[in-house]
Amino acid sequence: MTLLQETIDLLKKLVSYQSYPTSNTADQGDILDFTLAYCSELGFIVKKVTNTLGWVQLGMEGPLVAFPVHLDVVPPGNGWSTDPFTLIEQDQTLYGRGVYDNKGPAAAMIVLLNELRKKIKTGVRLRIILGSQEETGMACIQHYTLMEEKPVAGFVPDAMFPIVLGEKGRLHLLLESKEEIDWLDEITAGEQVNSVPDRATIRVKNKQELNRMNLTGASRQEHETVSYQGVSAHAAKPEAGKNAFFLLINAINPSVRSEKMNNLLQFSDLNGEGIGLSCPESRFGDTTINAGIINFKQNKWHVEVDIRFNNKLSQDIILHKIHQFFSDWTVKVLNAKDVHLVENRHLADQLIGLYHQYYPTDKTEPIYMGGSTYASYFDNFTAFGPRFPDTRTYAHGKNERMKLSDLEKLLQIYKDAIQIVIEEARKT
Repeated sequence: MTLLQETIDLLKKLVSYQSYPTSNTADQGDILDFTLAYCSELGFIVKKVTNTLGWVQLGMEGPLVAFPVHLDVVPPGNGWSTDPFTLIEQDQTLYGRGVYDNKGPAAAMIVLLNELRKKIKTGVRLRIILGSQEETGMACIQHYTLMEEKPVAGFVPDAMFPIVLGEKGRLHLLLESKEEIDWLDEITAGEQVNSVPDRATIRVKNKQELNRMNLTGASRQEHETVSYQGVSAHAAKPEAGKNAFFLLINAINPSVRSEKMNNLLQFSDLNGEGIGLSCPESRFGDTTINAGIINFKQNKWHVEVDIRFNNKLSQDIILHKIHQFFSDWTVKVLNAKDVHLVENRHLADQLIGLYHQYYPTDKTEPIYMGGSTYASYFDNFTAFGPRFPDTRTYAHGKNERMKLSDLEKLLQIYKDAIQIVIEEARKT
């Protein structure tokens, strides 16, 4: 069996798990158990650290090399043309939630290390770190850095080529406030803070209120409930989506909108300019803000916001501005990480050179991005692939996909990249 077919067979199993927290399944834990058992049968050393963290390892002696991957996904959202949790091959393309982010690369790394296990002794320990909370705050990898051995080298196959040398800082905030709105029963939008909500629903207390609100542009109306359809996207690039909550709020007659609704419209300014958080920088670009979860129920607002910032800002500055503009809201930090910059580029430059061996005409510069990967938690780790320049993956959106030809290229590049990391680790 070819490495490509082995990877597809494993990916088919991984994609079948609905491994996100609002799926009403146990799949976030079950996919980890499955992967550990699968690798144990292959002959890897395996360890389950927590219900959402484990690792599989080749070798028992020598420096530790690691390749962190994640098995969780964002919710599928709406509008798929296939079942998001069934791997489908159409027109030489694989469709399914996680084929790029990050189950496809996870399957590829397992297959490649298994091939290496059968052939040679490496002189180092090769470990794939498996987490299933990457999309919801990365508590799993934070636990790893506190409790498990830190690797001397490695990379994270979870972003884009040619390489990622920096990742923005991130704040995940919870804002809460009480407000009595005599005509409103409930508003719901979003499932995960790091995705742009693609659906928002409002339910009023009686149908006559809908006439007074003069709502337009709704995708569905049934009795006292009206829904708005947006476009999902990654929170690192909220401008690529359409936040259904803001479509809903902007559709409400301004004379009817409540004070808190107007307050929340500040977040529709996706770079934070209106609240003093816009701060462009040459490598990272500007601040991004995504209101990913918005709920109003029983006269209480629950709002979760994803803010990504460059090295010109700090967590303290951002929190000061949020408190200033949302003075009558309680604000709680649910998760935070600082800006990640690769200071020692020795290994990174080797990986860039490898990529250009395969793509000598690609002039894409190393990337500084808003997305967060496990690389942020390891000194001088980079995110290396899997997305090729000018390739649409639709990760975090509907119909996530990967061309079979791209998966073949990934296997070739990652096979050589593993060898580069091994040689680098042997020098330590």
